[in-house]
Amino acid sequence: MDDKSIHDPYVALALAVIHHAAEDMESENPARVAEARAWLQFVGLSWCQMLGVSEEELNTWAANNFSLPPSVHRNWRY
Repeated sequence: MDDKSIHDPYVALALAVIHHAAEDMESENPARVAEARAWLQFVGLSWCQMLGVSEEELNTWAANNFSLPPSVHRNWRY
């Protein structure tokens, strides 16, 4: 994904939704975790593919339980 597409408002919105679902995977609420996992495994992965995330990156992310790295920038500016 290039820098130009990241600044597209629709791409930014999609990334924010994916990011929020990944954060929900760390919730203490089991129902929220289950819902986030189900969404990420189907819709979320499809969104990532549409955004140009490689198959290898998606497989690695799924294998790591959709965890976010500690250095992820959580305050995106559009």
